[in-house]
Amino acid sequence: AARACVSPRVGFAGAGAARRRHAVERRPANADAARAGVAAPRVALPSSFGTDRRPRWRGPPQSRGSAVCRASSASAEEARNTEPGDDESPARTYAWDSWDVFMSYGALASVLAVGSSGALAGQRWAYVPYFTSLAVCAIYVGAHRGLTRDFRETISFQSSLLGPFVLSAALFAAYVALEVLHLDLSVFVNSYFFVLGAVAVAGNAAEPLNAAGAFWREGIVKLPVPDGFAIDPVTRSPMKDAQIELTPAQMVGVVVGVAAATADLNANHLDFSLNNAIAACIVSDFLSVIGFGSFKSCATALCGLLAYDAFWVFKSEAVVGKNVMMSVAANASFNGPFRLLFPRFDDVLNPVAETAFPFSLLGLGDVAIPGLLIALMLRYDASRAGNLQARANAAADAFMEVFQSEKEEVASVENRFDENDASSGAYERDGYRTGIGKRAGDAAVAAYDDDSRTDAFDEPICVPSGLSGRAYFSSSLSAYVIGLLLAVAANVVTKEGQPALVYLVPTVLGVVAYVALGRGEADRVLDFEDETKDSLL
Repeated sequence: AARACVSPRVGFAGAGAARRRHAVERRPANADAARAGVAAPRVALPSSFGTDRRPRWRGPPQSRGSAVCRASSASAEEARNTEPGDDESPARTYAWDSWDVFMSYGALASVLAVGSSGALAGQRWAYVPYFTSLAVCAIYVGAHRGLTRDFRETISFQSSLLGPFVLSAALFAAYVALEVLHLDLSVFVNSYFFVLGAVAVAGNAAEPLNAAGAFWREGIVKLPVPDGFAIDPVTRSPMKDAQIELTPAQMVGVVVGVAAATADLNANHLDFSLNNAIAACIVSDFLSVIGFGSFKSCATALCGLLAYDAFWVFKSEAVVGKNVMMSVAANASFNGPFRLLFPRFDDVLNPVAETAFPFSLLGLGDVAIPGLLIALMLRYDASRAGNLQARANAAADAFMEVFQSEKEEVASVENRFDENDASSGAYERDGYRTGIGKRAGDAAVAAYDDDSRTDAFDEPICVPSGLSGRAYFSSSLSAYVIGLLLAVAANVVTKEGQPALVYLVPTVLGVVAYVALGRGEADRVLDFEDETKDSLL
């Protein structure tokens, strides 16, 4: 009778519940201290350098997924709020499949190689698949890196309201400096993008090496840090007597990053393949270290930035006499890997003017800003996957608790196996009260739907193999491609530069809303908040 009424959605969870009970018995004695962050202090560094990829206790000593999984914490919030000795669950953790790491970076490298090989030369619309592929690869890598980071910054709702105004002020200031005052900002801009590009490339170059094996993740060189210059990633407070532990992957990444930034600077940022490689790494790094704290703040910021993009492309010429956005983007002294480039098609019937900018371009803002929403949707998919695992464990526990409690309750009842008692319908043939299966099933369903019982689970979730699909991430990434194609189509029809966010933001937000309504999760998506609470501003 008990087996007959097990719900399909909870029937698989028995092994998970047993594993969880067994894991509690085997938990290390120093687990609470490790979870509370009282171990040796670690230093927060830029980009992926801040990610401590050495093995450390993040739950019971059990399998962390497949052999090609790499676990790292998605949030330090729980450790930050936990005192030593508190009996609380470890923070939720995720792992990016190493095979998926290699495939992602391999796809990015392949797109860059095809673009620089000349295979697309002479094709009028070659820039369309090229830009689209680069943008998708950069967003994919950045979203997954951000999900598996030890710590990251989140943009608060208040900051999302200020964003369009801050960016407008910065853009107009750049326009005044370049077009009105005719200042030469090349030294400052080159220095800025040299550092930014080197750090971004270093972090991305280290990622495949980290996935290649434990050797690349082990600290081998320790460097002292002046007091106050290091920030503890758990407490977020300045540290004293801190040390940086450099891994082989990080050291190789630094060499590659500095070499790439130097080569790009020597080429005056006009080697479009090298420029695009660094630009894609910058987008990936940006999405991995910064994200929105909630869906509401993300949607608010994207709508504000849509208005910002539309105004400075469509209306700025009527206000100041020039298209401010295009003037800054194409200015010779404001040059760097802040845009994706592809050589213009040489049309003999309609040749490009010698003074015209020789490349088609896509600004990184048109990649990174929608990418913030897409990355947030991956985190939403991941949070739902974690909840489903914990819900199944809670349901299995509740199911077995009903049998255990009633077994103890009826054990003292005499003659419950007598023919008269059995025929009366008071007890099942196995000695339980009639309807035990339905009561256990109802308890399992109630526990499955009880959010208060499903916050903790034992082992990291492998991404993407452990998510059982990435409905919102995949849908929003596909919507990005559609929106970008719409922007290109508008550019071809009007023969004028287009604010891509005008097409990207409604498309991506609209598809997310459509998927949420179709799955009956509109309220849940609207109320979703990221676990990471370190807010900017």
